[in-house]
Amino acid sequence: MLTPEQQAAFVEEAPEIFLPIPDGWGKMGHTHIRLAAASEDVLTGAVRTAWKLRIDKNAKTSRQNPMWRSAAE
Repeated sequence: MLTPEQQAAFVEEAPEIFLPIPDGWGKMGHTHIRLAAASEDVLTGAVRTAWKLRIDKNAKTSRQNPMWRSAAE
C-alpha cells in the first residue's frame, strides 16, 4: 500500500517500471510494477516502502483499538 504521493514518486522516477492502474490510481495504494523491467533492488525498495507504511498504520490502529491486540500481550 502506497500513498498517492509515493505512487507518483515511483512512477516519476521509473516510468518504465511503475505504471498507474487505470481507474485505480491512488486508490488503496495500487500501482502496477513491470517485474521483468525491475531490478531486485528497485522491487525490494518498493515493497519495503509499502510494507513499512502498512506496519506503521497497523501500529496506530492497534494503539487506538486495544480490543484487537492478541491475548498474549
